[in-house]
Amino acid sequence: MTVPYQEDDTIVAPATPPGVGALAVVRVSGPAAIRIADAVFRGRTAPSRARPRTALHGKIVDEGERPIDEALLILFPAPRSYTGEDVVEISCHGGPWPVRAVVERLIRAGARAAAPGEFTRRAFRNGRIDLAQAESVADLVRARTEGAARTALRQLGGELSGALRAMRGRAVDLLARVEADLDFADEERFPAYDREEARRIVEEVRREAERLAGEGERGRVLVEGVGAALVGRPNSGKSTLFNALLGEERAIVSPEPGTTRDLLEGEAAIGGLLFRLSDTAGMREAPGAVEEEGVRRARRRSGESDVRIVVLDRSEPLTDEDMRVLAETAGAARVVALTKSDLPDRAGPPPLIEGERAVNVSGLTGDGVEDLRAALLAAVEGEETAKIGDAVISGVRHLEAVRAAERALSRALQSIDRGELLAEDLREAASQIGSILGEGTREEVLDRIFQRFCIGK
Repeated sequence: MTVPYQEDDTIVAPATPPGVGALAVVRVSGPAAIRIADAVFRGRTAPSRARPRTALHGKIVDEGERPIDEALLILFPAPRSYTGEDVVEISCHGGPWPVRAVVERLIRAGARAAAPGEFTRRAFRNGRIDLAQAESVADLVRARTEGAARTALRQLGGELSGALRAMRGRAVDLLARVEADLDFADEERFPAYDREEARRIVEEVRREAERLAGEGERGRVLVEGVGAALVGRPNSGKSTLFNALLGEERAIVSPEPGTTRDLLEGEAAIGGLLFRLSDTAGMREAPGAVEEEGVRRARRRSGESDVRIVVLDRSEPLTDEDMRVLAETAGAARVVALTKSDLPDRAGPPPLIEGERAVNVSGLTGDGVEDLRAALLAAVEGEETAKIGDAVISGVRHLEAVRAAERALSRALQSIDRGELLAEDLREAASQIGSILGEGTREEVLDRIFQRFCIGK
């Protein structure tokens, strides 16, 4: 059952992950935070009399004044706190029992256990951050690569929000002039809007939406990772190469063809990007139903991937199966890996597309693995190498809203001389852009957004 969101009480939760650690932080936020801190903390200075943002040393005690744990307590009075409310942060010992005991004591003193993302939701409600910045907090906490973290930090710093506010402001200003023209067409003090100026503004805002949408695809790659499937005929060296890219023995390696019959998956960070690697069954005319299903799954995964690693065994002449894999992946984003470079070359140069380059690599010795990683990165980034870490849109919700705004602005360009239609399209564009910032966002949408946060954030 979903508990209705409340924002007039005081909440508590650990801000650090569960488990054993030297320290843990328990956060309290709300109108009773300082009173509750006074009730549970004993030190030379009571929290209510302490200077803001100054660490107090003392003990957390139970109702009988028996110590629960030694702790440091810091007070962040409203409105200059993360949530915009009175906030108390308690650093206690990081074992499961001390953390649980401190949280339970705070609840008995009047706090309520926080829901996932409730601290950040209060920060949004209190105007400390907009919705785009709030979502970037979850992205930053979950970031597994430098690129994803850098993008989330830029969003949290307000770079995306600033661009969106500028776009929305221009659309709304123009909308006001168009509506004034429609409402007061007979009054000289409201001159008709300038059609050429309107066209220029709409086109400039549309181009900005188009730019952000383009960055959104790179942002998706940063957050979700790059799907990369290793494909090739049986015994071409896929599994050995898969293990070398992961840096661990994940796949079983055998000279017997057809050892890999199902998908194996693993993740590797390459150049600040997360690559989700899939080792697939060798592609050939399968001798049995099980291997046939493996080949079917391999083809499907190849089709779903952002980039394919086409694996060819350079120690043997190319076969019809090799040529079939090359033909099936031609035109898609791919990197051709000539494996077993520690053995004599009997394959010769493979037939490649103009401008394409094969990488010699040995999964056994590791020679060429770094070259393959660089080729994978180049295949994903292409000519946008310098920009991939600069993407400021990364969420599907943001991308869909920006694309909807772009479509509305494209329609507006066709309606410059038709005031009512122009106003409607400008209104739609402003609404879509505003939804990213949280303007007019419905409660059920907010519920879904903040449910993906961890408790304590």
